[in-house]
Amino acid sequence: MTKTDYLISLDYELFFGKNTGSVEDCMITPTNQLLTVLNKYNSRVCLFVDAGFLVKLKEYAKNYPELQQQYNDIKQQLLSLSKAGHDIQLHIHPHWVDSTYDKNGWNIETRRYRLHDFSDLEIDQIVRTYKAELTSCTLQPIFAYRAGGWCLQPFDRLAKALASNGIWLDSTLFNQGYSSDPTRYFDFTDMPQQAYWTFSTDPLQPDPKGQFLEIPISAFRTSPWFFWKLAFHKKLSSKQFKSFGNGQAMVANKQYYIDRLTKATFGPVMIDGAKAGQLESALRAHNKQQPNAIFNIMGHPKSLAPYSLTKLDQFLNNHPQLQCKTFQNFRHLMPSMASNI
Repeated sequence: MTKTDYLISLDYELFFGKNTGSVEDCMITPTNQLLTVLNKYNSRVCLFVDAGFLVKLKEYAKNYPELQQQYNDIKQQLLSLSKAGHDIQLHIHPHWVDSTYDKNGWNIETRRYRLHDFSDLEIDQIVRTYKAELTSCTLQPIFAYRAGGWCLQPFDRLAKALASNGIWLDSTLFNQGYSSDPTRYFDFTDMPQQAYWTFSTDPLQPDPKGQFLEIPISAFRTSPWFFWKLAFHKKLSSKQFKSFGNGQAMVANKQYYIDRLTKATFGPVMIDGAKAGQLESALRAHNKQQPNAIFNIMGHPKSLAPYSLTKLDQFLNNHPQLQCKTFQNFRHLMPSMASNI
């Protein structure tokens, strides 16, 4: 039986729509629910933590005791996970710089949603500040990054800030990924068909001497029928598909929804809600196309549902050949960088 390395790499964050949801329901509880499954198989999770939210909680905590409690709860969970061998890495949604809090809750401002919307000096300050805050939440080194909203391009705007702050591994790309939304634009359609690769200023251009390493998210081709069924489940409010998170996502541009309802599209392999039902098919496609690649499953605690946990449990039980890894296990792929940690 062929052994396959797999990662479960989740973006640990609130919602960014009109209702952010609560820390308890979007982050703490679903992560704990996930652990009930992972612990059965001695599996580990990598959380890409939205560190800007932690910075913002800390900023307002002195005036709002409820935010101090949320900060404490998050930090306690992350440290506990780190002690147990799970991985904590950097996720950046820079809109927190412009967002505020008052007695009515969070006022999310997304006019500057991409890191690229900030100056070079501001980008460096954001990366430095966010990583420093996250460092206090883990016992292991932080060197991996996932761009908020997959907004990684043009990478040359980010390269210097990431490198100077010890970030050398990226896990944002997925095969055929594309968004025309100006707020969340990205284009990964020319992604290299390799298990992983090094690069310099463009993650789509492998460079053997590059100072960055890309471990892409696994991708899967989804038919429009899947999204029609998903809409049907939501209409019926089926409990097994209802996410633990109690917030509201940002609304994408109209074309995003048209594409998914009218033609086959590529997206990350996920355990969010109904998409967890694609795990078996996605692994078969993965083994056929790139059997030596890392099966990198992503998702969000806020978007997990009872169905997610059921399908993940079945999937891990059916595939004992899968070997769970975290990004810490791949530090040897960039020994020159890892030695500086």
